[in-house]
Amino acid sequence: MALNTKYLRWLAATLLITSGICQASDLKSEARYANISRGNVATISQIGSENRTRVDQAGSAQQLQQVQNGVRNRAVISQAGTGNQAYVRQNGNDNSLTIAQEGSYNQVSALQEGANNSATVSQTGAYNQAYIAQYGYGNQASVQQYGSQGTASVTQHGDNSTATVKQW
Repeated sequence: MALNTKYLRWLAATLLITSGICQASDLKSEARYANISRGNVATISQIGSENRTRVDQAGSAQQLQQVQNGVRNRAVISQAGTGNQAYVRQNGNDNSLTIAQEGSYNQVSALQEGANNSATVSQTGAYNQAYIAQYGYGNQASVQQYGSQGTASVTQHGDNSTATVKQW
């Protein structure tokens, strides 16, 4: 069965305008999922192949900005509460990221450059900040923030490093 490229271009433009999800590759379907409540914003850009993102936003004034550039990057982002923000950029291949924000005005900034990097951020409470930057191959980072006004910063250069931060 031949694909109608005119229809696929129209569909891609409609998705960009109505849902804030934009994908560029070969215009074949990619897995994407978004469950977003009114007043929340998720902006997702996927460039490459087989990138996957799942977004759940509940509450009010949640913000997500994400860019996936490469192949087989994975992201699962869950935001509940008020005013949580996540800024994510995955450049490379086979990177994975999980963010769970519950509470108010928590912030995550995550950058993954390279391949096979993995990061997890869990925030409950209010006004927590987590910054993760991974450069290289096979790095693992975990940040868990429980309570209020915690700040964590993890930067990994090189390969196969592991970092864990827990704040109460």
